[in-house]
Amino acid sequence: MRPPAHLRFVEKASAAITAAVEVYNKPSFAYREETFAILALNAWELLLKAKILKDAGNDIRSLRVYEPRKSKSGKPTKKLYMKRNRTGNPHTIPLGACITTLEKAPAKVPIEVKANLSALTAIRDNSVHYMTASPVLAKQAQELAAASIKNFVHLLKSWFSRDLSAALHLVLPLSFIAATGDAESVVVSPDESRLIRHLQCLAEADIDADSQFDIAIRVQVKFEKSSLATSSKVQISQDAAAVKVQLSEQDIRDKYPWDYRELCRRLALRYRNFKRDSRFHAIRKPMLSDERFAKSRFLDPGNPKSQRKDFYNPNILAEFDRHYVKA
Repeated sequence: MRPPAHLRFVEKASAAITAAVEVYNKPSFAYREETFAILALNAWELLLKAKILKDAGNDIRSLRVYEPRKSKSGKPTKKLYMKRNRTGNPHTIPLGACITTLEKAPAKVPIEVKANLSALTAIRDNSVHYMTASPVLAKQAQELAAASIKNFVHLLKSWFSRDLSAALHLVLPLSFIAATGDAESVVVSPDESRLIRHLQCLAEADIDADSQFDIAIRVQVKFEKSSLATSSKVQISQDAAAVKVQLSEQDIRDKYPWDYRELCRRLALRYRNFKRDSRFHAIRKPMLSDERFAKSRFLDPGNPKSQRKDFYNPNILAEFDRHYVKA
């Protein structure tokens, strides 16, 4: 049996975002910022169309463009006709129209996602004006790419219960895009300079501090030699052969800013049926072993049986969303 139309769009969107990430993570690929923007925007358009289709009961007419024709008198007709492309196939709504359509539905596109897509669109539309992105623009593109993928994974899971977080390797700075020296000292063309300023304005827009979405994500990796036995050793990947990144205590608190009391306060504000009961603990405790959501700090780092305090990443809210009703 053929799957519903919206699920076919979901599959294509997932394939497009995976291709975007694979291309971006090739350090020797000279046109990767522009190519990522093109593929990622295609993935987002497919994802939004899948949501529109799902909400419309898989009625394909929800994606088609209809317009009037000119009558014999030269005036537009009241009746709308399906617009077709140059091959004769139905013309479908573009990315911007998808966002506008969803604005009329309960599942609106978050403002951070819209700003991120606007920035990616600017990179795509202006790619003809520069041959190879300078370190300044490449750094901005990386921050936008990381946010775009995070937003995509979250909405894919929220709207369609599809989890790509395990299969999709996020864009990481392991490709070493930054050149030596201060990136701000790089000379860029006037066209690229205007694009850089435009992206900076979009990334600096005011957003909700508690939002699960981002316009851009600044990723910094520091490699420092240390002989201290108390230095924290954190492995980001589950792969034992992966590159390991050493984080300071401040880095860990930045990633896991909430303690137990703050987590409960946030949950009480977010959900109308939240209670600090056995159900809550049954949901919370399994996530303590998943470093995407929580990190435990031991009084004696070498003794896992010593007293500990748990800290939480705001990403954990997405998991609780599956169990509680938002206020």
